[in-house]
Amino acid sequence: MIKPLPDCFLENAIAHRGLHDLSKCRPENSGTAVQAAVDANYAIEIDIQLTADDQAVVFHDYDLNRLTDGKGSIRQRRTQDLGSIPLSGGSGEGIPTLERILGIIDGKVPLLIEIKDQDGSLGPEVGILEAAVASAIEGYSGPLAVMSYNPHSVAAMQALAPDVPRGIVSEAFQRVDWDLPTDQLIALALLSSATTSATCIIRVWPS
Repeated sequence: MIKPLPDCFLENAIAHRGLHDLSKCRPENSGTAVQAAVDANYAIEIDIQLTADDQAVVFHDYDLNRLTDGKGSIRQRRTQDLGSIPLSGGSGEGIPTLERILGIIDGKVPLLIEIKDQDGSLGPEVGILEAAVASAIEGYSGPLAVMSYNPHSVAAMQALAPDVPRGIVSEAFQRVDWDLPTDQLIALALLSSATTSATCIIRVWPS
């Protein structure tokens, strides 16, 4: 089933990783950045990573180095531990769970969730993070859509949350940016691995 993207996603700007601004102590993907976007009536895009206890947290990178004073992989840390690690440039706020961010937005503005690839090569070893996302968004009544670079993640969301609009994040997939086999890069760039039953929206970033 193809689920159309609600028109409200196209009616206003989307705050990428929230309305973040370090000069105002609002790190990217933080609760304060999300609240600022809600207050400004922007739609919001956030990134989702998987924790050691198989929960969904709102964080862009695979490791802590750039965005916190911590070190190491997000996947190797438990949710409670991550919540106690302050985001750099903020006022002490830790890494938020998806549930917390959903509570802040509470249906007031559209939310676009990017599920970060956990396979390591945009391949089929997915499912745990998608299940965590599906569990978190179950019963959420606001406008919401999910997306991923990994077509297998999108297909997993089709099975787990068929009523939620979903889409592929795409680009030119140049070898200089992606350490993947040439045939896979071509397939990803041409969207040949994405079926209409698994996706309903496509976002193309120029390379």
